[in-house]
Amino acid sequence: MSQFNFTVSYLDANGQKHDQEIYLDSQDYKRHYEQNYSTLMQNYPPDQAEKHILATKKHYIEETLAHQFGSHTALEYDVAEMIDTLDRDIKGAL
Repeated sequence: MSQFNFTVSYLDANGQKHDQEIYLDSQDYKRHYEQNYSTLMQNYPPDQAEKHILATKKHYIEETLAHQFGSHTALEYDVAEMIDTLDRDIKGAL
């Protein structure tokens, strides 16, 4: 498992836009996903569970961004790229 960096844009207190590198760890991502996967599969039909699984993955990224940015609000980032990169690493495709 690996750690990946992504560029995220945010506004500071003065309204200035900045770019910052954030780090996402595929092992933490996998752990978060696995903790929620079985519950989702039990509570929803497979077609609905997939929608909730995607939301779970996005939630992990949003939590990580909030933790790394503190009082700043992340404005621009490619959540699809982040999920795709982390998923491929977990599956051994990278």
